Amino acid sequence: MATIKQVAHMAGVSTATVSYVLNGTGSVTEPVRQRVLQAVAALDYQPSYAARSLRTRSRTLGLVLPATPGRLADPLLAELLSGLAEATATYGYYLLLATAALDQPEERLCQQLTRSGRVDGVVLLDILVDDGRVAFLREQRVPHVCAGPLPNEVDSMCVAVDGWGGAQLAVRYLLHSGYRQIGLIALPSELADSEPRYTGYCAALEAAGLPVDPQLIVEAGRSHGDGYAAMQELLGLPEPPDAVLACSDELAFGALHAMEDASIEVGRDMGLMGWDDAPLAAHTHPPLTTLHAPRQQFGAQLAHLLAASIEGKAIEQHHVTLPMKLVVRKSTTRR
Repeated sequence: MATIKQVAHMAGVSTATVSYVLNGTGSVTEPVRQRVLQAVAALDYQPSYAARSLRTRSRTLGLVLPATPGRLADPLLAELLSGLAEATATYGYYLLLATAALDQPEERLCQQLTRSGRVDGVVLLDILVDDGRVAFLREQRVPHVCAGPLPNEVDSMCVAVDGWGGAQLAVRYLLHSGYRQIGLIALPSELADSEPRYTGYCAALEAAGLPVDPQLIVEAGRSHGDGYAAMQELLGLPEPPDAVLACSDELAFGALHAMEDASIEVGRDMGLMGWDDAPLAAHTHPPLTTLHAPRQQFGAQLAHLLAASIEGKAIEQHHVTLPMKLVVRKSTTRR
């Protein structure tokens, strides 16, 4: 394991300067700071977060955002950030947003952020089934909270929507509305949010005595175009579904576009349901039936758990699950 002296030697600075950069203290020029950070990355230097946190706190929570173009313009993220920022301020902390460059692995950004000493804890979005960021933060004993479900063997804190329960609610409603051949446009399987929604969908069909047909399940990406392609695949089946649950509103918007291009009357000919209740969902043609998540509350819960962890307070519930609410609109109305 590299030492601080090796980092200083590679960067051509003193060990004190390395400490200034990593702890966010002192006066260091930007070129020198960049040289130190490059040396830290090249040597994979890992200072003891636990020891440093005993000396000083930044009173700042870090939010690591993925390198997705236009992500900050997403109204769903904006609502979550609103709840997170308001609660962060209530607990006496600042909020720092860190966005990965397009060619920068999010795990590397997470490492650089925590090693800089600029944050006391980290909020992670878009949790993966096998998430290197979570593994790093656990290994370094850095306080963190995940926005999304975690595998049972991972004991980090998390806040998640009830994916299993939400999918059950959606399928039961579609069945009650008279649809019988229900398709699923699933999230990418590497996302931790994907599996609960898939298993909830399957469980609801099985509870109704209906078979789970693999042909009616399409794993998609996350964009409008992915939803369009997934719906085209379903429409190309010898026996297409008579209703589809898309596991995000963005996928549902693409699916709706594909249905319109195929001259399908949404609702009467084929039902469509989304997930998220994005602002645009109420203004599509027809308006989209979807599942609503309490995003303000979601963000506030993230701040609550992380602040409590940093301050060493007792936490009764490390895994918080928020219920979904059905919002019925005309995309599932057959008349």
